[in-house]
Amino acid sequence: MNNASETPVLVSVADALETPLIQSAAEKLLAQDILVIPTDTVYGIAQIVSPATSPAGLMQIKQRPQEKNIPLLVSSIQDLERYGSNLPDYAKELAARHWPGALTLVVRASQEIPHSFVGEDGSVALRMPAHPVTLALLKAIKAPLACSSANLSGKAPATALSELDPLIAHRVALIIDGGSLSGGVASTVVSCLGDEPLVLRPGPVAL
Repeated sequence: MNNASETPVLVSVADALETPLIQSAAEKLLAQDILVIPTDTVYGIAQIVSPATSPAGLMQIKQRPQEKNIPLLVSSIQDLERYGSNLPDYAKELAARHWPGALTLVVRASQEIPHSFVGEDGSVALRMPAHPVTLALLKAIKAPLACSSANLSGKAPATALSELDPLIAHRVALIIDGGSLSGGVASTVVSCLGDEPLVLRPGPVAL
């Protein structure tokens, strides 16, 4: 567990986009460390999705019930078909219309998703974010990121690092400072498991 004074912070998005710093952050993710990163909506707690990882540590940091799924961030629209299976046409249309952006799609998980990141109903929540730092990290690690809002369960999401709970800051390997985030609202979540889309959580994207 880190002390706040020991937690390295990338001061700005411009700095964070420099290749060596992105590579350093990517190396921490590949080493199975958990980071706080900016996204296009709110700050998130993120870890790499791989057969060697599970969302248990991330959920423990958030003090979030284990039975709740952690959304996965992906780097392209094509990843919807890579990490999802038996996709309805409307899911592909929603991704084409709103990705990258603040829309999370709950779909059937493909075999590419490790079992520990798949819901009990066989689903996974996928989103392509519209933030340069997040996308650069995703491209560097060549894998999805499990990412949940950087707040304790039941608390308001953080849109600036000044709002980040010290309990979270002390427990991650790296914090990337993206300044005040203009999105400020968690993504719209839509279930694509049925014949028609079902909004599970209203957000910035209106269907």
